[in-house]
Amino acid sequence: MKVLSVISKRSLVVLGILACFITISAVAQDRHEQDSPVMRTTYQGETHTGKCCSTWDATVTIEETAKPRPIIVTFSTDYRANAPMYIAMRLNDGPCAFYGPGIVPAYNPEDFSWSAKTFQWVILPGDYKLAKGLNTIKVCGGGINSDSDQIELGFNTLTARLQDK
Repeated sequence: MKVLSVISKRSLVVLGILACFITISAVAQDRHEQDSPVMRTTYQGETHTGKCCSTWDATVTIEETAKPRPIIVTFSTDYRANAPMYIAMRLNDGPCAFYGPGIVPAYNPEDFSWSAKTFQWVILPGDYKLAKGLNTIKVCGGGINSDSDQIELGFNTLTARLQDK
């Protein structure tokens, strides 16, 4: 009986350790999938109302090397807007900032079609909040004139890449 008791206790310990490894592996895999320099939204309907600036859903991460290099960020989206809107980005939860162009014109047709706009921004070494290691980039924006300014996003992509040497 003692032999079975010892085997059962050892088996439980081994199973417990195995379960921990599986859980850690799954969490690491999930984190890796979320920490990506590429994001694609394949649904339409993300809507933002009000003046600038609120954080939007589009988020990517990129790892800055030991020797900092510029990061080129590209955001492309279909949209409908009832007024001109600002679109910018938030680096590492800093302020919503313009690292390049940042305005979309109003486009609100009665036929419910979409317009498209692409932005390319450059984050330079030394820019506020840029850090060595992992950096998070989020799209932000909002209305220019009124609290009732509204934008609805369609399909969109956000990418970040380190500038080649």
